[in-house]
Amino acid sequence: MKDEMNRLELIIGKILRFGVATAITFMVFGCFLLIVRNNKEVVPYYSYLKLSEILQGIVVLQPNAWLMGGVFTLILTPVLRVITSIFAFVKVKDWVYTWITIIVLLILILAMAFGINQS
Repeated sequence: MKDEMNRLELIIGKILRFGVATAITFMVFGCFLLIVRNNKEVVPYYSYLKLSEILQGIVVLQPNAWLMGGVFTLILTPVLRVITSIFAFVKVKDWVYTWITIIVLLILILAMAFGINQS
């Protein structure tokens, strides 16, 4: 069981590193696009984009979309860690932590849903 937990911790660690590296890559590329494409135009920091606008903007190389995509990826990385933890606790049959982690995931989803409705 300890080997199983160590293996799962390694997988979770890799997920966190991959998420952060992806977010940084998105943000660095967004900064590059911002410098190359908008060197005389100031982009307002308060211009939030919807998820569909982010995806469309990434396709057409819009700097704001790449920056927001990086922030979105950075926000989703811990959520993915919580989801992975649920599967890890189920696999080792630790039901107390499974339920606690499910509650944490529900709280995260509710907080994001309320945050989306506030904007």
